[in-house]
Amino acid sequence: MQGEIWKRCILLGLVLSFGTFPVCAEDGRSPWSSVTVAVHNHAEVSPNTLAQAERTASAIFKQVGVDVDWVNCDPPAGTEQIASSCHVTESPRHLQLSIARRSKNLTESVLGISFLGEDGSGCYSDVFVVPTEELHERFHVDLGKLLGHVAAHEIAHLLLGTKAHSDTGIMRPHWSERDLVDASKGHLLFTQAQGQTMRAKVATSLCRTERVVVAAGSPSD
Repeated sequence: MQGEIWKRCILLGLVLSFGTFPVCAEDGRSPWSSVTVAVHNHAEVSPNTLAQAERTASAIFKQVGVDVDWVNCDPPAGTEQIASSCHVTESPRHLQLSIARRSKNLTESVLGISFLGEDGSGCYSDVFVVPTEELHERFHVDLGKLLGHVAAHEIAHLLLGTKAHSDTGIMRPHWSERDLVDASKGHLLFTQAQGQTMRAKVATSLCRTERVVVAAGSPSD
């Protein structure tokens, strides 16, 4: 009940069907925008596959001018040191991505899901390994690349807000076999309009934070 009073979550799923602080201009625009994504590898995906997924997602975002700083929040065995970013959630600059074996409540065809409030903001996304592995085996698409595309889709929901799905590209709500072929070739991407929206959202947040810090400081004589 308390969660219902606080906010209503919008679940945005994906189904298969047959950095550096930017320099802010006076208008709040930035030539480059950066987000931090804390990754929780609950499915114990291999380090090589996880690294490939992160490289793939980074490349997809980079094509539209968004830089992703990945923080892996599963320390090596025998250590207890976890990066402080693993506990930070602040839309849209500090996001959380969980990798699970499968969803507990959704259909098996769902590859990932994001959680947004009524205002379109959110910090949490999940991707599911089991249905992604099935696509990997069926269509012979590299598992790391496929996970990277799913992760990019879900993270983008957190940056684009509600009504983020599109008729073309990586933000299609249902991926076909043709989309998987495009993904394997690196051709399943964001549109330029989606990139502009994401850059503006992140850059505006960063510029606003910088202005607050500057305004709060006392001048030195």
